[in-house]
Amino acid sequence: MLIKFNYGEKHMNKFKGYLICTDCDGTLTDNEGKVSDANAEAIKYFEEEGGLFTLATGRFPHFANNFKDKFKVNAPIVSLNGAVLYDINAEKMLNSWKMEKERFAKVLRYVNEEWPQIWEIWTSGNIYESVGYKPAEHKYDENSLEEYITKLPDYLYKNLFIQPADVTKKLQEQLKIRFGDKFRFDLSWPEGIEMQSIDSGKGIAIKYLKEHLGKENGNTIHTTIGIGDNENDINMIECSDIGYAVGNAVKELKEKADRITVANTEDAIAKIISQL
Repeated sequence: MLIKFNYGEKHMNKFKGYLICTDCDGTLTDNEGKVSDANAEAIKYFEEEGGLFTLATGRFPHFANNFKDKFKVNAPIVSLNGAVLYDINAEKMLNSWKMEKERFAKVLRYVNEEWPQIWEIWTSGNIYESVGYKPAEHKYDENSLEEYITKLPDYLYKNLFIQPADVTKKLQEQLKIRFGDKFRFDLSWPEGIEMQSIDSGKGIAIKYLKEHLGKENGNTIHTTIGIGDNENDINMIECSDIGYAVGNAVKELKEKADRITVANTEDAIAKIISQL
């Protein structure tokens, strides 16, 4: 279904005070990773009428530039699953929530020793790229993991474990039991577990934006709207004033959402904006 977004009569600053934070993959974009014309048109209209629009994604901040021909965000980006809050227009880090390498290393050692099914480990120590470690390629090199850890910076933003889908839930459960007091372990797709500091998350970053962004630009944000599709969006849904699950979202997210809209392939962002 393609939504024809009806602008109707324009009202000056109709959406002033609203902040929309949307997940990207499976929410803003369709199944081919593209933003529909209807979504792009609605976002532009929302911004023209005073609304603030940004991304809340597990990806790096500058991933937003992939959409610059369709639309531009006009608020800081919640990136790396909420571990980093970054203003790409000013090229400025507003806040970050990091993991200490010493504590982080204990998790890596446990996974490497006890979970041989792991395919890949990807660690983000900056806002531009991740470095990877593939256990199977180093199984005969006892020092390889320690060398990997040594090269990492002292503080890290996010880590990703990639493994078979039938292992993911079991691994997540054990990670939460053993290390859940220090770290978050959220699913972003069936084969992926995102690890970050326990005090971080998309929702934490959105709360920070609501409190501080309005003070800085003289405008009050009265309503935050979080939109997502997967488990790593639950924190955002719970912390937003209005939490939306797209129609294709996982059951766990739908159960937490205030509202459920159409699927990502049906112009979900345009649908939500048209109902504000």
